[in-house]
Amino acid sequence: MFALCSDITIGKFRFSGVNEVRISKSIHSISDTAVIKLPSIAKVITGGKVMPEYVITGKQFNEGDPVTINLGYDTSFTEEFQGFVTRCDLGMPLEVICEGYSWLLRRNNINRFWVSVSIKELLEAAVDGIDPDYTITVQCEVDMQLANIRINDESGFDVISNLSKYTDYCLTCYFIQPNVLWCGLVYTQFALGNNVLNDQVISYRLGYNCIKDNNLKVRKTENDPVEVKYFKKQANGTKISATSDINNIAAANHTKIINHASDQASLQDMANEKAYMLNYAGYEGDLTAFLQPYASPGNEAYITDSRYPERNGNYLIESTEINFGINGARRILEIGPLSGFANQK
Repeated sequence: MFALCSDITIGKFRFSGVNEVRISKSIHSISDTAVIKLPSIAKVITGGKVMPEYVITGKQFNEGDPVTINLGYDTSFTEEFQGFVTRCDLGMPLEVICEGYSWLLRRNNINRFWVSVSIKELLEAAVDGIDPDYTITVQCEVDMQLANIRINDESGFDVISNLSKYTDYCLTCYFIQPNVLWCGLVYTQFALGNNVLNDQVISYRLGYNCIKDNNLKVRKTENDPVEVKYFKKQANGTKISATSDINNIAAANHTKIINHASDQASLQDMANEKAYMLNYAGYEGDLTAFLQPYASPGNEAYITDSRYPERNGNYLIESTEINFGINGARRILEIGPLSGFANQK
């Protein structure tokens, strides 16, 4: 019998038990979030001695207090979250709302203009100048140039959010570790069979170490195929364009002007990424598993299904949600494309 355990630090306080914890992460967001539910009244232990007076728990925490959440079984912990307190909802129980390192980016104002700038340079500008006690490392897997980027008193968080808009949400930016910001073309890599993060593959056997999988729906590339077309008018008046290399006979089109693209090669990369994003083979939906094994967005899940062995394969984990508390612990995984689906016939 496994016993759930937790080790949570908020500011200068440490807890070995909580009412409930909920943690959400996704490849589609740079903002990891956590909600910690605690008793609204507690006693403080200092040096192993219990202080006689009760304290109002919510008054012990402040915005910006660092937070670390470790969860596990039988005193074997895995770090599930690092971040900062954003606010406390003073109900019963108390809810401590937390955000990952993206909280630091919201406090980093930028005023700059670039005639031409690479994706990596833009990301490094977004993280430069944050609290010197914390650092964010940029891991950029794309080599694209953007044109005419103006930032008027915007936060680093806004800069990265706008980067997604500039590229029609083709670029994926999210934290692969608490302080490592990753940027790349996820769906293109996965379509070609590449392990995006070069991490260990987590095995899930439907009906064995998965509690619930009836939310998974099979998706095929031939379902509602879409062709992607991007255009850009350059400063000299010439027009450049790119059409995705897949589904060129599709009935539907996704057409857009990408004003900040700098060259045809970048347009082509974005068009292919968008096409793979809209036309992939794999799963839609989620499965519910136990707290362990550990899995996070961007990892690969090797899923086996004894009922439908033709579906066995490596799939992208797009998001995770952890629910931990007095009623047990579950890890809910949103499952996406099948690795190497572009190579299937």
